[in-house]
Amino acid sequence: MKFCFRIDEIAQSSSDTVFDEYGIRFPPSEPEGHRRAGGGISGAYWCCTGAKVYEIPTLPQGVARYKTFSMYYYGGVGFWILRGDAVNPKDKEVWHPLTFDWDYKDSSSFLTLFGAHGTLLVQREKQEWPHILLPSIHHTTSMTPYETYGGLCGELPIFLGLMAFSVRKEDLQDILPTLYREGKWATHKYPHGRTYFHSSV
Repeated sequence: MKFCFRIDEIAQSSSDTVFDEYGIRFPPSEPEGHRRAGGGISGAYWCCTGAKVYEIPTLPQGVARYKTFSMYYYGGVGFWILRGDAVNPKDKEVWHPLTFDWDYKDSSSFLTLFGAHGTLLVQREKQEWPHILLPSIHHTTSMTPYETYGGLCGELPIFLGLMAFSVRKEDLQDILPTLYREGKWATHKYPHGRTYFHSSV
């Protein structure tokens, strides 16, 4: 599968803090609530050819927009997801916590913002990617010994966002091309970029 993508850093336009009725912090949803913050790999386009990932100067002719998602990470809460660009949000779009749908046929978990579950369905004992991509709030205590169980699929923009958050934003330019090798995404040992109040679109 070949696709192009872009990951921009965003930030709240004001320091106003929004909490729900349970005291949980979440991003504002109003149109003026966010701004482009720059930094990281903001403004750069990337291409995945199915064999490698590399930076490109401009989008190729004839490409069509697929999807845009915005993400915030709040320490202690996990990820919040908005469908679309939070800097120019669509009417009636609101933030949702990162969730999963479960596929009991192969015990995989599907990344979404409208899922029924807050954690992965199962994990394998020595599986590395859940610790690389997700804070512990999204992990499960259900372990499986079967190597074919415990996979991850779902919304591509959410997955790309999680990959971006898995390293520090100042390192992403150099590290991103190394995270896709031989037609698949690779695990790594780099420090994650999930700071207390970090966001991207």
